[in-house]
This record gives sequence, structure tokens and C-alpha cells, in this order.
Amino acid sequence: MKLNNHVAIVTGGAMGIGGGTARKLALHGAKVLIVDIEEEAAEKNKKLIEKNGGIADYLIGDVSSESVAKEMVDISVSKFGRLDIIVQNAYGFSGGGSAVDIELNDWHKGLDLLIGALYLGAKYSVPAMKESGVSPNFVQNKWEGFGLRHGHSPKENIGRIINISSVHGILNAPNSLIYETGKSAVIGMTRQMAIDFGPLGITVNAIAPGHIVTERGNDQWGKTGNNEGFRLFELQYPVRRTGTPEDIANAISFLSSNEASFITGQTIAVDGGLSIQLQEDLVMDLKNYISSNKNLRTHFDINNESRDRW
Repeated sequence: MKLNNHVAIVTGGAMGIGGGTARKLALHGAKVLIVDIEEEAAEKNKKLIEKNGGIADYLIGDVSSESVAKEMVDISVSKFGRLDIIVQNAYGFSGGGSAVDIELNDWHKGLDLLIGALYLGAKYSVPAMKESGVSPNFVQNKWEGFGLRHGHSPKENIGRIINISSVHGILNAPNSLIYETGKSAVIGMTRQMAIDFGPLGITVNAIAPGHIVTERGNDQWGKTGNNEGFRLFELQYPVRRTGTPEDIANAISFLSSNEASFITGQTIAVDGGLSIQLQEDLVMDLKNYISSNKNLRTHFDINNESRDRW
């Protein structure tokens, strides 16, 4: 129960990565507020957490709205008494395309959710974390002696902000300007927030997930993919599997804990090694598999035909 008596907000916490994260934080003792636009799924995840002995509630709203960002923090403090952790995960797809293709309204809508919501979350969470004070489970060691600064100890374990980026924030895909721009900006924003809030005792880190098979992702694979296509994805990973929401939740749980107090401003790729490979070698390794499985289908295929990027 390393997060016992902590309070966490998880945006997009009804399903997928956010859903798994909400359950994991609650399992470790945190009281969790799920914020999502999907009421049925949010209520279902709340009940699942409670069934497993955890404490949770939910708020329905769009976190790119300032009123919702403020309300989720107010509810956490009023209902649970404090705020220690915010996991900023929520996102809704707003369309692909290049700068030529994308409509201005979609551009603003996408970045409002990818970037604007993270700004608003920090804007209202940081003062609440400062007011809440030090982590309930933290006992400051004696702050003197060799290798330690003399005088008063710095503020530590006041709060955690964890922003969800993507491997798409590190490596880019074609015709995905909004998503690639937003997820790249999450990394820069995380670094800036880490510098700004570190002196307050608040750490800020980002997670860059690889291909995570969520509930919706699994449904999409079932509709348009097949086993051969899924194996193609697995072969792209050094660990020879794609990810699950729990893989990401495990990393978030650690970053939320007191043991992670000296980690800040980092983007941790939780991607099974996907982003460390030299792409031309990877393609050569996969070509034989692709040529020998001509009927393979992936969840990226449209109308049972692969996308033509050439």
C-alpha cells in the first residue's frame, strides 16, 4: 500500500491506459477520482475499484474545459481531503492529415485536449498539492552530513504530475500532424513544468507508451485484423509482445511513489523497446514474415486494404 492515504486524479480514467492506471493506483492505496466523458465506463471502473477494496469516484467532463479542470481538483480536495497525484491521460481522436488537409477547428480542438488540458490540469493541481503538503507516508531523513546540503532540507514529495505522451512524441508517422505535434509538445511541457515546480517539491514526468492493446483497440483488432497481422506487430518489439494498460500503469504507479522523488523532467518510453531499434534493420528482419503471410491484416488496414503511402 505504498500510496496509502494519497489522492489521485486520472483523466481519461474510465478505460484503456487511464482505466488501468486508476485501478492500479487504487490497488496501492490511493483514493482515485476518474475524470472522463464516458459515464457508463467511468461508473463501471469505479465499481470495479470498489469491488477490489479501493476508493474511487468519478466526474464526467471534458478536461480541455477550464471549468472541468477546476472542478476535478475541487472535488478531490473536498471529497478526499487533499491532492497528491494527477495523471493527465485523456485524449479523443480529432482526425489525421497533414497541414494542408486539417481543418482549423480540428487543429484547435486536438491541441486543446492534447496540450491545453495538461496546462489547465497543472494550473489548478499545483496550488492544491502545495496546500495539501507533504506525502502522508513520507518521513524526511536527517538532512546533514557528507554529500548533503547543510541547513534546511528542500521540499520533497509534495506532489506528482504524470503526463501521457507517446512513442509518437519521439518518432513521427505520416499524415498525423495533430497527434504527433501534441505528443511531442507534451515532452517539452513536461520538462518545463519539472523546472518550474521542482522547487515546490512536485515532480513532473511523462510516459511514452508503445502499442497498447486497450478495450477499444482489442475491438478494432477483432474487426479488421487477424492473428498474422497481430504477430507482425509483436515481431516489431524486442520483447516480442505489444503492451497492456497494466504495463503503463505499473510505470505510473512507481513515478507516483515516494521512491521516485529524484526523478523529474523525464520521458520514459514504456514501449517494449520499440523506439530503440534501427528501422532499416527492423524492416529487413520483417520482410520475410510479411512475404510469407500475404493474407495478414492489421487494425490499421482500411476496408481490408493496406494503406498506400507510396
